[in-house]
Amino acid sequence: MFRDVDHAPELAAAQGIRSADLLRNGIVDAIVPERPDAADEPKAFVQRLSATIAAELHRLRTVPDEQRLADRLDRYRRIGLP
Repeated sequence: MFRDVDHAPELAAAQGIRSADLLRNGIVDAIVPERPDAADEPKAFVQRLSATIAAELHRLRTVPDEQRLADRLDRYRRIGLP
């Protein structure tokens, strides 16, 4: 559209594709902080990522299969909607 990266933040905000937007809209379950760049602290980032995934898997195991399927389908329906 603009053929540059200068407008990327405003376009991402308008499209609702920032991590905070995706969390607020129920598209993602968690945001794993990079503090400020995961490449600068890969071991610590992987530990945070692993802990987040483990916690989410633990939570999902407590949800009945039918509810998990219904929740997943609801999430898919919301993708792309304001």
